[in-house]
Amino acid sequence: MNLLKTSFYSAISTAVNLIFRLITNKIIAVYLGTNGMFLIGQLKDFISISSSVGNLGTTNGIIKYTAEYKEQPNKINSFLDTGLKVHLYSAVVVCILTLIFKNEISNYFFNDLAFSNILVLLAFSFVTLSLQSFIMAIFNGLKQIITYVKINIISTIISTLLMIILVIKLNVIGAFYAMALNQILVLLITFIWIKKLPISKLNPLTLGINKVHFKNLTKFSLMSIFAPLCLVFATLFVRFYLNKKLGYNYAGSWEGMWRLSAIYVMFITSTFQFYLLPTFSNMTDTFLKKEVFKVWSYSIPAILISTASVYLLKDFIIRIIFSEEFLLINTIILFHLLGDIFKINTWVLGNVLISKAKTKAFIAFQIAWAIIFSTLVMLFVNNYGFAGVSYAYFGACAIHFLSMNFYFRKLLWIK
Repeated sequence: MNLLKTSFYSAISTAVNLIFRLITNKIIAVYLGTNGMFLIGQLKDFISISSSVGNLGTTNGIIKYTAEYKEQPNKINSFLDTGLKVHLYSAVVVCILTLIFKNEISNYFFNDLAFSNILVLLAFSFVTLSLQSFIMAIFNGLKQIITYVKINIISTIISTLLMIILVIKLNVIGAFYAMALNQILVLLITFIWIKKLPISKLNPLTLGINKVHFKNLTKFSLMSIFAPLCLVFATLFVRFYLNKKLGYNYAGSWEGMWRLSAIYVMFITSTFQFYLLPTFSNMTDTFLKKEVFKVWSYSIPAILISTASVYLLKDFIIRIIFSEEFLLINTIILFHLLGDIFKINTWVLGNVLISKAKTKAFIAFQIAWAIIFSTLVMLFVNNYGFAGVSYAYFGACAIHFLSMNFYFRKLLWIK
């Protein structure tokens, strides 16, 4: 399936996701305010950490090798059997640890033990989330995009309705329950299409794991774990820092900007994501260079139009998506949008690193970005106040983009 056709189907799913995210953000902003946005940001980051560890970061590896082995029935069955066990066993470990340390987690992330009971449900949902990511990675690797899109659309609608109902009825507690229950419901929805996958012979209860497949999968583990962990630790640091330095109104408003950014960035990345990794994986340098520039020819205009539109309509968008309580976003929106322009195009090169299993380089870039961003936040917020967090984001993204282009200079720029 070519880039345009794949992007078309992905765009449908992403558009639906975008619309319902806007609705969810509005409900959260109106009913929970900046403090609720701050708490949900904390929960989101905890889920991101747990889900990354809960599948050992093997999702991209499953996409890559499913695409490679799809014409080899015996090999793909053996590979997926190992992948399923990795996802299931690691998720169970995360579940148990969450149950044991629920009070400590609640106190650290939310500064309140009242959320510890919700973490019990969330702990079990990590198992279903890991299985869901495993199944969706197979659909991705097999390029069954229509099924992939159907699942995403139905899941998005149901999770949005659940969030709206529980937030209106139970406030912040309801939002937490919605995020936990959503991860369970999504897996149940996915089971409707599971018969389309080559997994009928898989048995996660047997103890054997194929060492070759496990080694191949773990090439991607460090990359897939470090990417979200570096991002999460950076955003956690910034959110805690802003809350301590300026107050929760500023921390919540920054989380609102982050969520607004995530909406249109998600629209672009989701449109291409189904296509990039399976396609880049089997390309030689000559074809890879052409493919990167082809993707940029679509992604650069898309991000420029998106960021320009958001900036020109910023007052209207903030009031529609959030509320007047979030008008502090105007202080940081310009440089955050400029940073996103670099971020999208760096993301394309990041997929090249993943597809070629360049583990050390990928991890180095992720760690460097997190350190640079966190350091610049402390420096610029101290000197420029709330606006400094956006200067820091722009600076970190620009440095990341330039350093990635330098790393790929022989592939992209030297003839």
